[in-house]
Parts: sequence; structure tokens; C-alpha cells
Amino acid sequence: MKRLFVAIPVSDEIRQAIGPVAESIVNTGVALRLVSLENLHFTLKFLGDVDESRIPEIEDKLQDIAGNTKRFMIKVKNVGVFPSLEKINVVWLGVEDDSLVSLMKKINQELNYIKPQDHKEEVAHLTIARIKTGKNKGNLLEFLKSIKDKEFGEMEADRMILYESELLPEGQVHKVVKEFQLGD
Repeated sequence: MKRLFVAIPVSDEIRQAIGPVAESIVNTGVALRLVSLENLHFTLKFLGDVDESRIPEIEDKLQDIAGNTKRFMIKVKNVGVFPSLEKINVVWLGVEDDSLVSLMKKINQELNYIKPQDHKEEVAHLTIARIKTGKNKGNLLEFLKSIKDKEFGEMEADRMILYESELLPEGQVHKVVKEFQLGD
């Protein structure tokens, strides 16, 4: 079994723009775990634990989707939280683009039989931190309010990747299983 997900990697420019914000979130004193800048990605579909024998069929479906999807631009802006401001579990950056949601929907349609979709509507986002407790929540809310409309840049989505995620004591390690280039 391999723990798999499909994602678009984040550009170096976007990573650099996020770095100072991630550092500022840490400085609020909230108990959290940051997503390492190297691991930042736009999740298209989390597949969970998949038998290795199913990987070729997943790759075939992803290849078909990639070949029929044109490259597009992703604008990263705004800050949000899941599930709510009252109970923050995740801090994320928003995406101003319908193409990403459209790609998520295509992948969900094709791979829903592997792992059914978790929520009714796809939310295009970039997770940057997972909050452990409510400690210093006021500081976090104040900081998030100050950057809620911040723009982090724009990048081209030119490929998607099937990743394996290994859960290690020091954090998650993502390994590329296969890359799929989007069309021109």
C-alpha cells in the first residue's frame, strides 16, 4: 500500500513570498506545525492508501486528464482557515482561478472510485499551517486579519504530480511517483 495524492507543485517565487508570512504566523505564539516550504503544493485529490497494483490505472487516467487540460495561471491571494474562525485547524492561502477547481473536479470524477470525495464542493487552496491548540488564537486572528487580502504572486500550472506521502516522525516526505505535463 502507498499513501498517494495528486497535486500541482508551488513555484519558487510563490514559496519565497510565503516564507515571511509563515515566519510571522510562528511569531504569533500559536501551537502549530508549518508545512515546509519544500512540501507546498495545491492538492487536486487525496487518494489515501492505495494498493500498488492500482497505480498504473491511476497513472493512465491522470495522463488522459493532463493531455486534455491546457496550462493555466494560478494567482495566490487571500488567507483563510478551516473549518472556521472559532475553531482553526488549518491556515491556507486562497487561489483566484476557476481552472484549478475545474481540474480538481475532473480528477474527482475519474478517481472517485479510489477514494470518494470528502466534501461536496472543491476549495482550491494552499495549506501553510496546521494549528494544534487554541493557545494565542487572538494573536493569530489579528495577524490573519492584517494580511487577509495579501497577494502572493502568480504562477503557471504546467504539470501535475502523483505523489507518495510517507509519514515519518520528523514530518511528511513527498516522493514523486509520476509527473504529467499539461497541454499547451
